[in-house]
Amino acid sequence: MQILKDEMQHVGKLICSNLGARMDSEPKHWRILADVLYDLGTGLEVLSPLCPHLFLEVAGLGNFAKGMAVVAARATRLPIYSSFAKEGNLSDLFAKGEAISTLFNVLGPGVGIQLASTVCSSMQGKPFPKVADV
Repeated sequence: MQILKDEMQHVGKLICSNLGARMDSEPKHWRILADVLYDLGTGLEVLSPLCPHLFLEVAGLGNFAKGMAVVAARATRLPIYSSFAKEGNLSDLFAKGEAISTLFNVLGPGVGIQLASTVCSSMQGKPFPKVADV
């Protein structure tokens, strides 16, 4: 079942790749749509354990949205960078953009792990409050 959920991301990528020619005309619009789709997909993945009877469908839909978002974000990156470029500095601009992306991809999980370990360690051994206690 996990494989089906993960494969939905590839289906989203395939579907969105057919829209590539449309992305050149309005790259900013597609980039914003990509960000919204990625956030929606991540939200669905986070919420999927709350509905175990629909876990595969909800998590799969989240991966589908994230797959579409990745293709749209990557396809619009070069046109957006080109609009900021002066003559001869497109490679430099692209390299700096990739470096920033990599930095946040490395720091993000670290911050998440630190936050989770802090929050979870403060909750260990403490019972959940009862409705009457709240």
